[in-house]
Amino acid sequence: MRKTILIAALMAALGPFMLPGSSRTPAATRSSETTESTGLPAARSIQARDILPPEGLVASSVAVLRDQAALDAHYYLADEDILGLGRTTDAVFARYRAGTGDALLLIAAYPDAAEAGRIYKQFGEDFFSDAFDPARDRFIEKIETDDWAGAARKGAVLIVVLESPDRAACDGLLRRAEDRVPAPKAK
Repeated sequence: MRKTILIAALMAALGPFMLPGSSRTPAATRSSETTESTGLPAARSIQARDILPPEGLVASSVAVLRDQAALDAHYYLADEDILGLGRTTDAVFARYRAGTGDALLLIAAYPDAAEAGRIYKQFGEDFFSDAFDPARDRFIEKIETDDWAGAARKGAVLIVVLESPDRAACDGLLRRAEDRVPAPKAK
């Protein structure tokens, strides 16, 4: 009885993020087609969780972000949804052991590169100083909390280090995540 309740609770909590091999997992491929019943992409080729670098990852900290409220539960970023989290975005948040402390990483996969670029520009202009240039695909700077933060976009993926103890740890985590973004498939 307990196993049944536990499995049912786990399945409800995971929602569309079922175990690998399930037909409901977003690890299927993303396309421009949507299912009629949900309006969600029929399949996804990029799953944010797969981009998380394993080195230094605090596995128990990984959280799927379905909307701004889910992000706020882990890290308050802004009153409005500047990351465009929602039904068409696959996003995760995780804590890493980095340098002399911890780093916070957020990865979001959007329906296409244009949407990721729009969000990167909006986020960068709101979060970073005036030195942020949306024409550059990568940016790192020391923020007012005396931590380091960075953002990168690669295709339809936005990678954000929200806090890191030093520049080297921030840059390293950002690069490791960038390296894990799959290359776009040829059409």
